[in-house]
Amino acid sequence: MTPRYPKQQLWFPCGRYFLRTIKREDASDRWGEWLSDPWMVHVLNVAPRTLSKNEIADYIRSFDQRERLLLGIFERGTRAHIGFYRFDIDHERREALINAIIGESSHRNSGATVLTGIPVIQHLFTALKLERINASVLERNTMTMDYMLKLGWQRDDGPATTMPSQTDGTALTCRHLVWTADAFRAFMATPLGQRLRRQIESDGKR
Repeated sequence: MTPRYPKQQLWFPCGRYFLRTIKREDASDRWGEWLSDPWMVHVLNVAPRTLSKNEIADYIRSFDQRERLLLGIFERGTRAHIGFYRFDIDHERREALINAIIGESSHRNSGATVLTGIPVIQHLFTALKLERINASVLERNTMTMDYMLKLGWQRDDGPATTMPSQTDGTALTCRHLVWTADAFRAFMATPLGQRLRRQIESDGKR
């Protein structure tokens, strides 16, 4: 019999941001516009489109918050919804696949993903006893790739994969990265990891 894992109703303060489980009422027209952003189309290789509020609500409903988690990234103070994390968890293999989107351009390159990602990844490693987090990044997205490697992510030993571009059909290379529980703990003990922890634990004021 397949075990039924408990729902993850999560909330994490993360410096100037906070991260929490997405609710159906978080569906918005603004969220629906994110995939029409040329930057998003480029880094995610998606066909440009605008989703309706109902389509977003249907997307939220597809997550059981047990093995498929959807968490929203919000700015403290304004409570503006700026992005989200998706985790697809394989409890038997003790691993998860992570995807992150910062939909609001004013919050890109602001540290939003790392400040919000560290607390939830720590939760997955400690509370859920996972052993590795997997990620895939398009080779052309060099900024994200370089930053993840700086944080302690490692290149997966497996081969890269290719996929057709959603805009012109050319072949795109996708690289795979992994962050093991041991590598995560080692990174958090570094000066950079300790500095990020202090930022996460701050009250978010500037």
